[in-house]
Amino acid sequence: MAETALAAIQRRQIEITIGELLLTDDHYMRLEITERLRHLIAHADRTLDKSQLSEGALEELEELNLLH
Repeated sequence: MAETALAAIQRRQIEITIGELLLTDDHYMRLEITERLRHLIAHADRTLDKSQLSEGALEELEELNLLH
């Protein structure tokens, strides 16, 4: 199934949020951003193609155990 425009926007939001995560070393900020990522992924459009995320984003999501 092709990715919808909404899913493409959500994928971009996930990429941006991962960028925010990588830019901070504050423990509490990282927890908040991780929770936001969990929420974005859980409520993403069903056509979201996670394989189109960047390699770095996929690695970070894998480290956080968010790729289910």
